[in-house]
Amino acid sequence: MFYGSAANFTTYHEDRGRTVPAEWTDSIKEAALLLASEWIDNLYGESFYGYPTDGFLQERQWPREDARTNTYPEHLFTNTETPDNVADATYEAAFRELTSPGALNVDFTPNKYNKASVDGAVTVEYAQNLTVNDAQVQIRVVDPILSPLLDPAKGGSFSGLSGDVSRQ
Repeated sequence: MFYGSAANFTTYHEDRGRTVPAEWTDSIKEAALLLASEWIDNLYGESFYGYPTDGFLQERQWPREDARTNTYPEHLFTNTETPDNVADATYEAAFRELTSPGALNVDFTPNKYNKASVDGAVTVEYAQNLTVNDAQVQIRVVDPILSPLLDPAKGGSFSGLSGDVSRQ
């Protein structure tokens, strides 16, 4: 199962002036949509409001119970509804995967040590604190598409300056 459809993938990109090559058959698009859906779920899934309707056994993160937006006025989703935002973000990620195969599946091996020396007098080796999350693929256009669905209390924020604001 994946978010969206091959037909809507084509419409989404053509509406934005992108050319969808004829050699991208529906089965090729669907394979990319599956990879993109898995990528969306793995990167953003824990930050969405609510929880999967069928719990742990549910294949995708959507649909969800208690899902809503972080916008005003707030929109509450039914437990059978998957927001268009999720499909749109999936179309963006799938396009990236199709134009650059393997783009969503980056292998990561952290460096054990970095070395610095000063004219041979001092040599220092130090560990670099990179994690797999530091190396995770980021597709900038996906962040604003999904941002209304993310719970800031679960780390669903794209800026350290984000938060609630009130006017006095």
